[in-house]
Amino acid sequence: MSADPQAAAAAPPPKDYGRAGRNLPAAIGVGCVLGGAVLASLIFFPPSFLAIAVVGVVAATWELANALSRSGSQVSRPSTMLTGAAMAIACYVGGREWLWVAFTAGTGLIVVVTLLRQRPNAVKDVCLSVFALTYVGLMASFVVYLLNKESGNLLVICFLALVVGSDIGGYVFGVLWGKHPIAPRISPKKSWEGYAGSAVFSTAVGVCMAVFAFPAPWWTGVVLGVTIPVFATLGDFSESMIKRDLGLKDMGTLLPGHGGVMDRLDSILPTAPVALVLFSFLPGYL
Repeated sequence: MSADPQAAAAAPPPKDYGRAGRNLPAAIGVGCVLGGAVLASLIFFPPSFLAIAVVGVVAATWELANALSRSGSQVSRPSTMLTGAAMAIACYVGGREWLWVAFTAGTGLIVVVTLLRQRPNAVKDVCLSVFALTYVGLMASFVVYLLNKESGNLLVICFLALVVGSDIGGYVFGVLWGKHPIAPRISPKKSWEGYAGSAVFSTAVGVCMAVFAFPAPWWTGVVLGVTIPVFATLGDFSESMIKRDLGLKDMGTLLPGHGGVMDRLDSILPTAPVALVLFSFLPGYL
């Protein structure tokens, strides 16, 4: 049955937010609320950050599983979400050994649940489920692992500040001066000018954190500030490729002005293990 042309004509056109590309007041408001909650948890009662991380993992896994299911596969949502949450908790309680035990057990659970469904594309279903578990649950667990270190709350604050600085710098420079796309077929709005802004803002944050929050040389902040935007941008592009392949604009609608939870975690997740390595080798952090 064809759509009513009069109803189609009466439908409101999509909002044009101009060069900002989003509902900026909503994005700023939501960002301040989320950032304030995370910062307060890390300053006043660091273990409470684990609860925020678990909620984020569950929500992001749900969004990613829903998105991947658009390809015709059936991602094992309950087992993937449960295992992702269990991995974060296990990492906090028992360190990396418990993390890998939880990851291995969760992968086995996904295989068993998928086989019991007796679907024709079981191998593809398992692969996508394990991908979702790795992309969200495993990567997020590296942030929880940082929290368990000495001055772990400062390490997590530093890491998140670096990524947020990279995101803000990229957005500001991209909106104001972005003219040369990095990969127009993947993400047309990501420009070299925006990337320069990411490096500038992230480096400023890194130097400030090194000098004022840690007993670390100032140049370590430069190393962090130059390296983090590389992987944050790659994370951005990775999610953009997934969304483009699946025909999605955003992973979800939970966060006004931002999209979904995955749209906020895309630059954080793949950067977490890199930050752990940098903090481990640079003097003054671990």
